[in-house]
Amino acid sequence: MNKSFIETQFPVSKISKESYKERKAVQGQTLTGIGKWWGRKPLILVRATILGLLLPATENPQKDREIFLKILSMDDDGLWQRKEKSVPAKDLYDIANTSERNKYFILQEEVPKWNASISNIEKEAIQKSLFEKMSYDQKITYCIRPEELVNLNASTWVDINSYLGTTATNLQELMEQLSILRYGNLVTVGDCFSGGGSVPFEAARIGLKAYGSDLNPVATLLSWAALNINGSTDDEVEQLRIFQKKVYDVVDSQITTWGVEHNEQGDRANSYLYCNETKCPACDWVVPMAPSWVIGEGPTRTIAVLKPNNEKKCFDIEVHQDVSSSELKEAENSGTISREGLSCPYCRTISPISSVRHDRKDSDGVKISGLRQWGKTDFYPNVNDIFQERLYCIRYEKKLNGKTSRYYTAPTNQDLLREKKVISLIADNLTEWQKNGYIPSDKIDSGYNTDQPIRERGWQYWHQLFNPRQLLIVGLLLQKSMELAKTKKEIVVGILGVNHNANWNSKLSRWDSGKSPSVKDTFSNQALNTLY
Repeated sequence: MNKSFIETQFPVSKISKESYKERKAVQGQTLTGIGKWWGRKPLILVRATILGLLLPATENPQKDREIFLKILSMDDDGLWQRKEKSVPAKDLYDIANTSERNKYFILQEEVPKWNASISNIEKEAIQKSLFEKMSYDQKITYCIRPEELVNLNASTWVDINSYLGTTATNLQELMEQLSILRYGNLVTVGDCFSGGGSVPFEAARIGLKAYGSDLNPVATLLSWAALNINGSTDDEVEQLRIFQKKVYDVVDSQITTWGVEHNEQGDRANSYLYCNETKCPACDWVVPMAPSWVIGEGPTRTIAVLKPNNEKKCFDIEVHQDVSSSELKEAENSGTISREGLSCPYCRTISPISSVRHDRKDSDGVKISGLRQWGKTDFYPNVNDIFQERLYCIRYEKKLNGKTSRYYTAPTNQDLLREKKVISLIADNLTEWQKNGYIPSDKIDSGYNTDQPIRERGWQYWHQLFNPRQLLIVGLLLQKSMELAKTKKEIVVGILGVNHNANWNSKLSRWDSGKSPSVKDTFSNQALNTLY
C-alpha cells in the first residue's frame, strides 16, 4: 500500500493556527456547550489527521499539499470563501502600496477612508486583491472556522476530483470515496479513550463510521452526547429545549412553593455569598475568613464590614452599598486570610492555618490534619468543627414596573430561617436522594488533587463539596429530570444540565467581585481548590 499524505508531510503551522482559532472561540466551540473536558482535541486537528490518513501521497508532494489544503478550505480560495468580516479601510490601507493608496483611499484627519468614486463591486475586488497579500494569521481573523463552511465551491471540487480521480460534491462523499480507494470499504474510526468526544464526533460528521469508549463515565457521557445530541436534527434539538424548560419550570415552582429564595417583599435571591469562620488560636474570637471584603466594585460598589461583637466574641457583618473609593480600598486590604495565615482583626495576631487546623505530626514525621473527617451523612459542619460555614450576604433581584434591579444585603433573621429550612429539606431527603443517585454518595478517592479537600476541610465524600442550598438545587434538578425524561436523549440532556450546574454552583465556585460581580466556575484549573 502506498504511503498516506500524513506519512510524508503535514502542514503543522496552518493546522496549529486553525486549532488556536477554534480554541479562542471559547463557548462558541461546537462541543464545549455539552460539558467541560480538559484536553478536548480541536475538531480541525481531528479532521486534518483523518484526511491525512486517507489522502494518498504521490510523487508530486507540492500538489498533494495544495489539494490537502483545498479540501480543508485552507488555501487562498478557501480562505476567501470563509471570509465573513469586511476588512476595515484602515487595515487595507496599511497593506496597499503607494499606487493603490492614492487610487482607492483618501485621508480624513489622517484616517484612511474609501474614495467616494469607488463602487461596491470595485470595493469587493480591491478587498480580495489586498486580502491575498495578508499573512495567514491576518486572514483567519476575518474568517469563519473550516467546520462552519457549508461546502466548498464547485470549481474547487473540480480541481480536487480531477487530481484524486473522485466524483465528490461534498466532504462526506469525498471521505467515502477515499476510504474505498484506499481500504476497499468505508473506514471505521475508533478512539478507545475518547474523552470529550472530538474524534468520534468529527469522524461521524465527515461521513465515516465512528466508535468511542472511555473508562471515565463522564467522558463516556460526553462522547455519547457529542454523537447523539450534537448530531440531532433541528426538530429534535427543539424538543430537547422544551424538555429542559419543563424541568426548569417544575423545579422553579417547587423552590417557590418552599419559599426558600423569596424574601418578605417578594424579591428573589440571585446569589448567596458564604464564608468560613473559625476561632483565632490567640484570642478565641470567632473570625470570618475572606481574602477581601469587597463584594462588588460595580455597579453598586458594595463591601462587607466586620463589626466586633464583644459580648459574643465574634464579628457581625454589615453590607454597605455605594461606598467611596477609600472604603473600597480599605475593604480590599482588610482580608482576614492570606498565604501567611489567619489574620485576626481583634488581637491583630497572624496564625498559620496549620495551627488553626491543629495539625500535628505522627512518630514518623507525617503531618496529620486536626480536622474532623466528615461522615457519609454529613452535609453541614458540626457545632464543634474548626471551620464553620456562614451566610454573610445575599444579592436580591427586585422587579418594579417591568424593570429588574439588584441589591445586596446582610441576611436578616428571616433569611436565616430560610437557611434552616433548606438544611431541614436536605436532612429529610439526603438518604433517598443518595440512594437514587440524585446527589453523590461516593467517597472521594485519594489522589494528588483529590486529597486537598480531605486534608484542608475534612470532606471525605463528593457531596460535601456542595453546601445545603447547592445540594437542594442539584438534587431537585436531577430528580425532576429523571421523572420527566421519556427518552435516552432527554435523560442525557438532564444529566448534562446538572453537570453544568454543579460546575458553577459548588463550595469551590469563586465569586468575582469586579466591575460585573458574578459567580465563576469551579474548574478554573485541574484541581479542587478549597476557598476561604
